[in-house]
Amino acid sequence: MRLELKLALIGALSKIIIFFILFMLMQQVIDRQAIRHTDRDLIKMKDKTLAIVDKIGINSFLNIERDSVYASYNMLKDEYITIDLDPQKSSGKLEFSDEAREIEGDDFDFRILNYSFQIDNQHYMLEIGKNIQLIYSLNKMMKNISITVILIVLMITIMFDVGINKYLLNPLNKMILTKLKTITNPETFDFSELNSTTSDFVYLNNALNELMHKVTTILKNQQKFTADVSHELFTPISIMQSKLENLLVSGNLPEHFVASVLDQQNNLNRLQQIIKALLLIARIENDQFAKTDTIKVRELVDEIILNIEDRAEMKNITIENLIHPNDTLSNVNKSLFYILMFNLVSNAIKYNIEGGKIRIACFETGSKFCIEVIDNGIGIDQDQISTIFNRFKRADPNSGEGYGLGLSIVSSIANYHNGSIEVQSVKGEGSTFRIQFSLKNVNSSALV
Repeated sequence: MRLELKLALIGALSKIIIFFILFMLMQQVIDRQAIRHTDRDLIKMKDKTLAIVDKIGINSFLNIERDSVYASYNMLKDEYITIDLDPQKSSGKLEFSDEAREIEGDDFDFRILNYSFQIDNQHYMLEIGKNIQLIYSLNKMMKNISITVILIVLMITIMFDVGINKYLLNPLNKMILTKLKTITNPETFDFSELNSTTSDFVYLNNALNELMHKVTTILKNQQKFTADVSHELFTPISIMQSKLENLLVSGNLPEHFVASVLDQQNNLNRLQQIIKALLLIARIENDQFAKTDTIKVRELVDEIILNIEDRAEMKNITIENLIHPNDTLSNVNKSLFYILMFNLVSNAIKYNIEGGKIRIACFETGSKFCIEVIDNGIGIDQDQISTIFNRFKRADPNSGEGYGLGLSIVSSIANYHNGSIEVQSVKGEGSTFRIQFSLKNVNSSALV
């Protein structure tokens, strides 16, 4: 998940929590304010009622001799007033309560004010009620307004945060992340300065530039060392080989020394091949090969089969190329890919049985394009499969053939092309080597 999205989500989550707490507090405040507002209205109604009583007299409301209770409510039954004798004689006492009252057979919930007063030594109880549904309606309206306002503010702030985060992280996305994508190749790395007011991003950019300068220097020194080693090792080996050849053709070498000289020549050839293989691996791992070629896989495999068919014929081995003619790979190094496939086919011949078979096929699985080299040869022990791609490890240590570098080169080439290689094998039944590449570099016209 991108950093700016994470920051926006964290900001949104924190705001949701804050707004939720704020909403709960607002609910309590609204409820209290609604009650207080209702209580103030009841007190005003009480004061007005008492003022009328003082003006026209209590007898205008009730006749003590005939009826000691006065009751009045409005048409909508949302307010009522009653005056009754107060048997407790608690003059001046003011109380509020929430109670149910029955009016003409209907039950209503009221906020009630009870007030005791005295006129002419007689104690009366004034009761004024206001329908709580009004309070509930007011609360509901205020809560709906609050929720709407909170949601609008929340959406605006989230959108604002996303915009601000995108603006603040723009130097990171445009410059630094672009540099990180090319960090594997120092030759294409962008060493430009970062124009930003955020000191952390400037520091990160400068640190990346400094690091890549050091990496570039190290790689150049390593490449120079590789070239120097190649020259310094091959030169004496070539001189020694020339001298041994001169000894053999001079005719002055005693016959009992000829076998020893030939043996030394073979050792020098072996040393030369090992050095070449190690230097090739070093150059691959140092990214010294361009990956700009587009190859037709079937044509390349046909070329390999043509160059190696004499070895296959010696063991009466049949090689089938099942790759579709239009399957192509782009952004690869053709020479390295040739070496990769040649080593796999060569090993399939080397470790095959007399009259065996080799099949080379392509197919698609998920987001991967796979090339398989399948043989029915001697197979590989399960305890050796995990180490066969290591240097100087052979599938058959007792064969005495090769130097154990072929599969190491194959693995290095596959990794260099952002691919992978795996093997499945059963001892005595054969092996399957599978190379996997990303489909973005593949034009596959036929799936097997």
